[in-house]
Parts: sequence; C-alpha cells; structure tokens
Amino acid sequence: MTYLVLPEKLLLISLKMYFTPDETLTYLNNLLNTSNKIIPKTPKLQLGLIPDFLTIHPCAQLLTQNKNPLLLGAQDCFWESAGAYTGEVSPASLHSLGVSIVELGHAERRAIFKESDEETARKAAATCKHGMIPLVCIGEVSAPGAVASAAVGLAVNECAVLVKAVLDAIPVDAPVIFAYEPVWAIGKPKPAGVDHVAAVVEGIRGVIGTRDGDVRVLYGGSAGPGLWGDGGFGEGC
Repeated sequence: MTYLVLPEKLLLISLKMYFTPDETLTYLNNLLNTSNKIIPKTPKLQLGLIPDFLTIHPCAQLLTQNKNPLLLGAQDCFWESAGAYTGEVSPASLHSLGVSIVELGHAERRAIFKESDEETARKAAATCKHGMIPLVCIGEVSAPGAVASAAVGLAVNECAVLVKAVLDAIPVDAPVIFAYEPVWAIGKPKPAGVDHVAAVVEGIRGVIGTRDGDVRVLYGGSAGPGLWGDGGFGEGC
C-alpha cells in the first residue's frame, strides 16, 4: 500500500456541522487564496480542510480545478467498504473522491453516539486499507487536579487505551495522526495550558514507541495565546 507522505508541518481545519454547502465552498475559495500566498513562503507547511459529507465532492472538484495541494479530509467513515449500511459512508468512496485524511473518534462522536475504542480502531483500519490516513482524536475526560504530575499521568493512561487499540488495528507501516486535546477543555474559553499539553504529548509518544509508519501527535483543539509559535504547537506537536 502506498500512503501519503506527511509534510513536516500540518494545519488541518475541521468545519464540523457549522456551514451550509455554499458557505463551505466560499470558505474553501478563501482558504485557497490564502494558501497560494502562504505556502510559497512556508513550503514545509501543509494545509487541509475537513468539510461535512455533503460538500466533499464539490470541494474535491474545486481543488482539482485549482491544482492546489491542499489536503481534503472527511469527518468520519464506516469500517466496511460497501454493503447494506444505511446512512454510513464508505471509505472506498471517500478515497475515490480524493480524500486523504479521515477524522475519527472525536469526543463528540464518543459522547453523543457512544462510539467505542474498538469501533474507532476498526474505522482506522478501514481508512488505512484504502490508502488514507486516520486522524484519531484523543484526550482525557477528567479535568486535572491540583497535582500537575499526577494529572499528566492519568491523562496519558486514559489516552493510551485508544492509542494502543488503533496501533494494534492498523498495519505497522501505516501513517497515523493522533490529535490530542483534553476533552474537559473542548468548548471552553481558555484552552489547556502549554505545559500540560506538552507533557501529555510526550507521554503519548512514549506509549507509541517506534513503528515503521509515520506517527504524528498534533494539538487537536482551538488555539489561544501561547499555543502557537516558540514553545507551542505551531510545529505540530
């Protein structure tokens, strides 16, 4: 299997369910105009957009017309390629449209739709089977207590369950991206602190260990002052 070679820096934008199709295409056109100015100055940076399912096809057409290297992602997929699975989305179909990254296991899917670690791992395996890269969302649910070191250890242990399940399910040479954001910080006015995120990311890297495939750990949440640039996560964790 031939996989996409990940660049040094990644900036991936998930639109969730915020935009109508027309709004998404307007956003993408603006993003293309911006990327055409930014990428020549920062060639090691790769931008990517993860729209809703209704807009993946027109987004793919727009990217083809513009011959832009911006990555196209999907917000989920099913673990089977085809069959009687009403309402689900085939990873084979996503790949045929030029999707290269599939976002999986987001905290919202786990909380609202009760998606399990096993289901996320099966989806990750299906994503790899079709030459796409799983973007697996991880993060601890419980807010940290007073002892910072204890909070980091608990966070790493909680994230490790899904990390190990995904790594066990995909080929050893397959690339995978883990997007870390503490669940307790999602939607809050202030993101998790740099020290906490950096320490947990380092712990997650220890859980991953050495693999043949390219494994990235990115900061997966909203950015605030101090999270971008020196000492932060502009480099992709």
